Amino acid sequence: MAGTLTAKDYVASLDLSGIRRARGMESTVTEAGAVFDSAKNQAQVVGSALFSFAQGVTPAVREAISDSALLAQLVANKRHASAQAPMEWYAEYESVLENVGWVMQSGGWTDYSADGTAVEVHEKIIEVLTVALGPSVAALTIIKTALDALQHMQPGSSWLTIFSRESQQAKIARFQIGLAETGEHDDVFVTLLACLIEAKSDLTQVLFFKYRKEHAAFKANNEKVSINGPSLADLGPTIRAKIRAYQNDYLSSIQDI
Repeated sequence: MAGTLTAKDYVASLDLSGIRRARGMESTVTEAGAVFDSAKNQAQVVGSALFSFAQGVTPAVREAISDSALLAQLVANKRHASAQAPMEWYAEYESVLENVGWVMQSGGWTDYSADGTAVEVHEKIIEVLTVALGPSVAALTIIKTALDALQHMQPGSSWLTIFSRESQQAKIARFQIGLAETGEHDDVFVTLLACLIEAKSDLTQVLFFKYRKEHAAFKANNEKVSINGPSLADLGPTIRAKIRAYQNDYLSSIQDI
């Protein structure tokens, strides 16, 4: 926690003024889609992140996870230009999440540029998460389904529009893949994979970019996160009030997966 501030005081102290707003995103609020439902596996694009939620995670916690992830991105966007300082951007992103109650255990950044047999970025993501998730076939299936859903979204959908705009900047792309699952008692666990691509030419379709063929650098940091569900849900309205002006621009429709 920053100094002696409570989490609510910390959120209230954050200044989001001056952060750019996207335009032409009216489809985000009118686009048909699901609402958060603890009985379903669901996913949502949150700026440059794709978050999946396994059955059992309550709607209030799902919403608070999405909102806090957006808050972290907005603060990082304001304080660091990710194209010039991607690692500083990620450090700021993590700092905000920790200050609102995400307990993060980083695995450290690994350079996968010349590692393994994966051809495309999404294949390497699955390889890394297969190791991170261990024997949890169901969890890996949820992530695969969410990635497939993003791949097959129609041009102009809120998913593709938001993710592409926020993850790609010329020759650099940075994005996050997350899965939230229930744990013991009231805890929620998030597997969060932060990714960074640095290429020699402008990037398109970052998840399906053939990074080895293009001799691009691909790095990722797998993090294990624990969250006290009730505490984050209690903080949720405070976070939502802070980011309200940016929701339509950065939060996609919710999809059942």
